[in-house]
Amino acid sequence: MEQAIIAVLRRAEPGITDATVNDLQPIPGGFSRETFRCDVTVTRGGAQEVLPLIIRKNPPDIEAILNTSRAVEHDLIEALRTRTNVPVSRSYGYEMDPTPFGEPAMVLERASGSGQTSALFNGGTDEDQTEDVIRHLCEVLVELHSADISTVDPEGALVDPRGVGIRAGSWDEYMDTTFEYYIREYGTINWDPVMMMLLDSFLTLRRNKPRPAKLALIHGDFNPANFLYENGRVTALIDWENSRIGDPREDLGWMVLMDILSATSVMSYPKKEGGFLAYYNKLAGTDITPEELGYFTLFGTANIAVPVHQSVARRIRKEHMLLLPLYLIQSSLPALPAMAHLMGYPGTTA
Repeated sequence: MEQAIIAVLRRAEPGITDATVNDLQPIPGGFSRETFRCDVTVTRGGAQEVLPLIIRKNPPDIEAILNTSRAVEHDLIEALRTRTNVPVSRSYGYEMDPTPFGEPAMVLERASGSGQTSALFNGGTDEDQTEDVIRHLCEVLVELHSADISTVDPEGALVDPRGVGIRAGSWDEYMDTTFEYYIREYGTINWDPVMMMLLDSFLTLRRNKPRPAKLALIHGDFNPANFLYENGRVTALIDWENSRIGDPREDLGWMVLMDILSATSVMSYPKKEGGFLAYYNKLAGTDITPEELGYFTLFGTANIAVPVHQSVARRIRKEHMLLLPLYLIQSSLPALPAMAHLMGYPGTTA
């Protein structure tokens, strides 16, 4: 892998003459990509420097949860880095040929800042930064949702990045083709009778569409684990593989659920502005309601539930004997009571 990393760097920076990879090690956590960190000592222009890096590598196809492209992710990150004020880590490049890394992979700058966002809440060591960090996080999200789609996605790769038949000629078309995808794939996730609740959620969403909104570039996994912070500022939004063109309320609704599952309270800040939604509405000039957030919490849960439970179903059918999909059952089933509450099932709590 060391030589593959150096090859990507040299394609991005032809002036590099010497390069040595140091302290290459895996980073635990995360479900969809194998992630590594290292430092690379390089010489360019006669000067030596150290590049802190992250390597994101696809798992084997049988293990994959989200079928996404490292090339598309690279192009998006670089478009955001060079054409917007959204804080992201530079992507040096990617390798789609599986031979050098063992699977397709990408090489990114390792941004500064803490990823221990739990320290911002519940008496954590960084609670003195919480108000400022979450204020900035909200400003970053508005910047992302305001980005010109034709500038950050000129080829339209983010309309249907998973290749599941989504179309986005209009808001209604986007929503309707998404429901078609959910319902079509139900047969591939029905590994237990409890999955009927997912089918009910798909039909409930289709039946109760909210008012339309302008489509935007969305992060797709906007949650407390996917930003870094330092000195009261967000230093980087990370993990862009599920980004797509969609309804901006999806990012807000997903954070609502992830706040519950992560025991955080991002949506309660900045308190001086009345919370995340109030501040977002103020900055974006929108009037998104709590009821709409409830709808898109359910929508976002359905969106990730399909590929997650497809992975679980493959393990249940013994197409492979990997442990991770069984762990996904443990981490994903707690979302079902929240879904039941959002659909108004009697006797359920959020």
